[in-house]
Amino acid sequence: MAKPIIVSMLGKDYSFAPTKVDRSKIYGSKKRVALDPQGRFCTRAALSSDGAHLVLTGMSAQGYFRTNGVMVGRQEMVGLDLNGKVVEPIPSTLGVSQALEGPVSGSEILGLDVESLYYLDPLESGSDLLTKLQAGEIYKFSINYTSGLELETAYLVSNDEGCFAIVGKPALLNWIESATLFESVEVSEDADDLDFESM
Repeated sequence: MAKPIIVSMLGKDYSFAPTKVDRSKIYGSKKRVALDPQGRFCTRAALSSDGAHLVLTGMSAQGYFRTNGVMVGRQEMVGLDLNGKVVEPIPSTLGVSQALEGPVSGSEILGLDVESLYYLDPLESGSDLLTKLQAGEIYKFSINYTSGLELETAYLVSNDEGCFAIVGKPALLNWIESATLFESVEVSEDADDLDFESM
């Protein structure tokens, strides 16, 4: 079982067991499979570019290589910022209390580039926070489900189905403040009108 998501408000911690929500959990899923004439499952494969090798699923992968052809392991890679400085990885926030901000406006969520959604099962019932969420209040907190280079933002919401964390990063939107869509053009009175009857 994953560590809980822990949030704090007014000096009190609240814990939730997270379950990632995806389309298959909501709508179910179907898988189309290919069968041979005897009803056996077919395995997908491809020929190498020279036609000499049969490449099955799992036999190819991407990697990073040095100029001398030696592969670079994942543990050797580091993140860099825009100035080329090394970015230290941010550890997972699961099991670590995160301060709640809010209540915040629901319109804030509209500016979020949503990356994941979690159903949160409260590990204690009847808390003050649950009462506030059920009344329609929204709170936000920082989250990193796994160790990574960027900290994400989560919005804590509730409805009749339960509590949820909507997770993502603020979207960078460039709005056009003013734009001319149509221009007025003067038409000469001498211009010939189209004669639709002749068409």
